Amino acid sequence: MPSLRFLPTACALLATAAPLFAQVQDAPPVDVSTMLKDVHRLRDTQATQSKQARTAALQQVNSTAGSPERAAAFWEEAVRAVQFQGAAKENAAFREWKDKEGEALNSALGRNAARLFFMWMSITIQRDGGVTVKDLLPQIVAYTRELTADEQGAEALDDAIKHEKEMAATTGRRPVQQQRKASETDVKKMHDQILKRALSSSAVALWLKLDDFINPENWEKSPGNLDGIYTTIVLPELRAQHDPRAIEYWDLKLKKDGEAAVKTKLAFDLDKYNTQTRPALLWSRAQEFALIGQKNRSISEMFAVIKNNPQNPSVPDWTSQLEAILVPPPPAAATTPSPSAAPALPGSAPELPGSK
Repeated sequence: MPSLRFLPTACALLATAAPLFAQVQDAPPVDVSTMLKDVHRLRDTQATQSKQARTAALQQVNSTAGSPERAAAFWEEAVRAVQFQGAAKENAAFREWKDKEGEALNSALGRNAARLFFMWMSITIQRDGGVTVKDLLPQIVAYTRELTADEQGAEALDDAIKHEKEMAATTGRRPVQQQRKASETDVKKMHDQILKRALSSSAVALWLKLDDFINPENWEKSPGNLDGIYTTIVLPELRAQHDPRAIEYWDLKLKKDGEAAVKTKLAFDLDKYNTQTRPALLWSRAQEFALIGQKNRSISEMFAVIKNNPQNPSVPDWTSQLEAILVPPPPAAATTPSPSAAPALPGSAPELPGSK
């Protein structure tokens, strides 16, 4: 229990401070009309400045995306500014990075990855600024085609790296690298670092302070995620337009996964593709026809998948889905409310059974 000997002193302090508290008063009334004008002016000024900053960023990104060499050089400058705090080009730490990891930017695959990065950043900035997916679709589809070609080049490099490792394991010798030439492993690492991460975590976005311009909703933030770009952006838009190009995605998946299964030269992988992966992709492809408005084509394709893959473990689920389409359940019988029942308020949720 605190000592009572301090109580008189505390009471005296409060008594002294009481008049001071009584003197504190509210500020005079504000001029509402003038303040509202100032608020609106500040809001409009901020909106104008933000629009100007977005336009300037888009112009800079578009200019960089037009050349693999400019894209690679800009990426290098961003790394220097962010990771090395803007150190001089002669700085030992930055020079060491440039001679090792940064050397991969001089490769064709590294430069093209940088170019694709800026292409996707440009499209993302436009979408964040309010341009519709419908209007951006030609750019996005063109980008996916270039990204598909890039993936093929990256896969070829992966194959070369695996071959080098096999040769090294067989002969005990490592491949000799030319002076100041990045290894294939370094090139692949740089390629993935540029394309496989989110735009917002890149040195470019941090350097240019673009975080407010590259965050649209329902959007793929990684420039190298082809499947994500299709499933999140392209397919929903093509379905809305009943565009048959949506089927091309599933054809691409079938071709890509089939080639990957053959490449391993393993009977197990090829059998798995033929008995599990391929039928599942064909089923998704069949469903896609319904999503673009071709219901009859979808039903025929679904039936063909079931007929040609009777041993697939998904057949029971597939047949249930097809039956639901062929013989939809009868509509629920309408119930007549009792006269004593109170009418539901507009927008109110119905009462669930057993909720009381």
